[in-house]
Amino acid sequence: MESNFAPSKIVEKLKELNKNCVIILGSEPVVSNHIKKEIRSFTDLHNIEYQFINFETSSKKNEVKALFENESLFSNQFLYGVSFSGGRVLEDVKKFLVKLISENTNDLFIVHFQKPTKELLKSAWFQEINKKSIQLEAKEPNSYQIQQAIKARADFHNLNIDSESISLLSNLSLGNLLAAENEIIKLSLVELGSDIDIKKLISHISNGSKFDSFKLLDYCISGQIQKTAQSLSYFEEEGVEPLMLNGLFSWMFTAISKLKFSSDGSITNSKLMELRIFGTSQDLVRNALNTLSINQIEASILKIKEIDLICKGINIGNPWLEINRFSFGIARLFNNKKVK
Repeated sequence: MESNFAPSKIVEKLKELNKNCVIILGSEPVVSNHIKKEIRSFTDLHNIEYQFINFETSSKKNEVKALFENESLFSNQFLYGVSFSGGRVLEDVKKFLVKLISENTNDLFIVHFQKPTKELLKSAWFQEINKKSIQLEAKEPNSYQIQQAIKARADFHNLNIDSESISLLSNLSLGNLLAAENEIIKLSLVELGSDIDIKKLISHISNGSKFDSFKLLDYCISGQIQKTAQSLSYFEEEGVEPLMLNGLFSWMFTAISKLKFSSDGSITNSKLMELRIFGTSQDLVRNALNTLSINQIEASILKIKEIDLICKGINIGNPWLEINRFSFGIARLFNNKKVK
């Protein structure tokens, strides 16, 4: 099944295939919400009423049956949204849902399996539903798909983003599509035009604010502890996503690491540009390479990965606390080297 990060004309495709159900596999919020909104836009336009039903592992047929028996004075067709958060589904519920989709061919169904397992996909009742359905994935894009996903979401929001900007957004979001989507939406709302290049993107991220996120890197790597503290406080008050700040550190330290461990050890402008390091950021990378040891670079990379997992809710922790600790640690390290 090919990944599609901005599917369109979903109901039309259902009708062409003589089917009435869309199966969503996965819980990535940008794509799953997009699919539901895309279908709802069609049903709203055609006065098709909507009913959402959330199935728990303990849900029984008799408890949910009434929800599928709504009678409306305004519409003789319904769109039913059915969500399974995970876990075991009772047999009577399986049979009921299969029968419902098979017999009510005039109605439309969205069946969302948030945590699909191999056992589910192989099960007889899933295969029965699948006969009447088209499948769409809503999974977090992998490292090879994230740039494709960002391009698809930008196209959906009528933005033409160049390859350098897509690469930077990919690095800043650390492969998290929701974080990238938030930035794309902001870009679509500000008056920058539909064509976005690297200069416009950096200007947007900086946004002419008292402190911009690129300045945070400058303050840390130049050892300006007080400025680092002020900028972090400002970002937290302004509601900047810690994931995006961590993405900047990831972008910078990934380049530092690759150059530090390169075979010839040279630091040329062409190498820096290949790693998407431009302008004054090149001076920061050179400074870091001259200052940091291999162990310090490796420790920084590990910490950045740890903060990424905390920001995404995979590991337990306070994202802002960890960003503050890491930023202060880097700033102090460079400050101490400068004093010496």
